[in-house]
Amino acid sequence: MSDEAPATGRPESAPVNAERREFLKAAGASAAAVFFLGAGAASALARPTFPQMPTSAGVIMPDPSLCIGCLTCEVACSQVHLEAGMSGEPRIRIFNAPNVKLNPAIETHYPGRGTFQQLDCLMCPDAPCLPVCPVGAVQIDPRTHARVIAENLCIACGKCEAACPFPTRDEAAATNQKPNGQRKRIIYDRVKRVYTKCDLCSWRPEGPACVERCPVNVRIRQGVIQSKVLCLDIIPADTAGFEKVRAVEA
Repeated sequence: MSDEAPATGRPESAPVNAERREFLKAAGASAAAVFFLGAGAASALARPTFPQMPTSAGVIMPDPSLCIGCLTCEVACSQVHLEAGMSGEPRIRIFNAPNVKLNPAIETHYPGRGTFQQLDCLMCPDAPCLPVCPVGAVQIDPRTHARVIAENLCIACGKCEAACPFPTRDEAAATNQKPNGQRKRIIYDRVKRVYTKCDLCSWRPEGPACVERCPVNVRIRQGVIQSKVLCLDIIPADTAGFEKVRAVEA
């Protein structure tokens, strides 16, 4: 178990570019550092109301029709977290998805690459992973309100993973072909012996590394690929945003 990961927030950072301004504007409206939910969480398939907790400033919104399976997002995620002293397990994972219909622009610019789906934490409005942690390692980031795991507090009991209502695909379909035992959106790091999950790279002024470094996103911003949406984006994590991400994964 490592003592290097910060228990709550990340270092303060400089202003970001215009693309991340709305995300960090929402993130700046922080409340208390840690919030705990007192009652059990509802099932992912039946959530009529959400317990009162601060909504995450954002959630990663994937568009599988634009994904080329290059794994840049996984590598970038791993790299920036290792540099910050945290687990190097990628929080986002790419899976082969033969039923995905590609955007015509991707077929033109990247012919024959295959079809893929990106899976990440959905930043649930009611965060069922949070109240089950017996040591308070699952927390609400004070700046972004992302649901995060303080690795230096984690005792690897696995209760957060068990409570996560969203499974991943079968690991046999993982594009990186590197099995790590992942079953949910919360991942066990067998090296550091801690659990970890997406934290929106909340300490980075540039925002989530996967969104910043995705090569399809870069080409869309450059105007090389014509698309009104990004391959990976960050959208408000309110109930509507949460349901939007769920609909993409359905």
